[in-house]
Amino acid sequence: MNKWLKIARPVNGLMGFFSIYIVGFIAVNIHIARFLIPISLGAISVFLVTAGGNIINDISDLETDRFNHPDRPLPAGTITKKTAYYMALIFFISGFVVSLFVSLLISSIVVLAELLLVSYEFKTKKMGLPGNITISLLIGMIFLYGGFITDSLSKMVLLFLLAFFSNMSREIMKDIEDVKGDIDRNTLPKRIGTGNAKIISGVFVIITIAVSFLPYYFHILSVYYLYAVLIDDVLFALTIMYLYTNISKGEKISKVAMIWGMACFLLGGF
Repeated sequence: MNKWLKIARPVNGLMGFFSIYIVGFIAVNIHIARFLIPISLGAISVFLVTAGGNIINDISDLETDRFNHPDRPLPAGTITKKTAYYMALIFFISGFVVSLFVSLLISSIVVLAELLLVSYEFKTKKMGLPGNITISLLIGMIFLYGGFITDSLSKMVLLFLLAFFSNMSREIMKDIEDVKGDIDRNTLPKRIGTGNAKIISGVFVIITIAVSFLPYYFHILSVYYLYAVLIDDVLFALTIMYLYTNISKGEKISKVAMIWGMACFLLGGF
């Protein structure tokens, strides 16, 4: 694989790219054609920022990758650290410039996302809970971003909260699972114990389930969403059980629940 494709990881960027179109459809349904140009520009900016974030990730993980992933471009020496910084900066600036063609507000959100990405890789990732919050904000921001682009922010706030709460639960689960190996990270389970961390993860799941009915109640999403989200709530409820029996399986079910949750939002757009 080309070294630049390997470090930029375009598949991740394409997932972000297409997610903007999905969020756009959720927001405005059949009227998406009216917003096709700003949505497309927003999708391109997400792709570029994601690519820059992937490069920053490889820079921050360089020392551990020398042992865990020595074939990656930075530890292998096929790309220098200085060049990687320049490429990340080019991707970030390009994402910002593209977003300017949508609006100044959209470009300010892009800058915020870039700052969160950089702060996570070089600061909050090692702090545990602040890192969990940062990642969950970035996951949820995709809905706010789509909401601003389509002038449908009020419809997207609840979806942002659902994405944030569900991802917070999963991030804590991952930290519980990795508590013995996280030597250089001061994660929540290490601070308060795995038992208390499991309780907090479970609370986030309960909040997610409780809030899940509100998009239908407030007529943001259709009855198709309501039917689909019942399945999602069962999956999330299962993760609470597995918190105490098989944390690894619980984390995997949580990931499936989040992917199905996106499908629920999409169905609710019809």
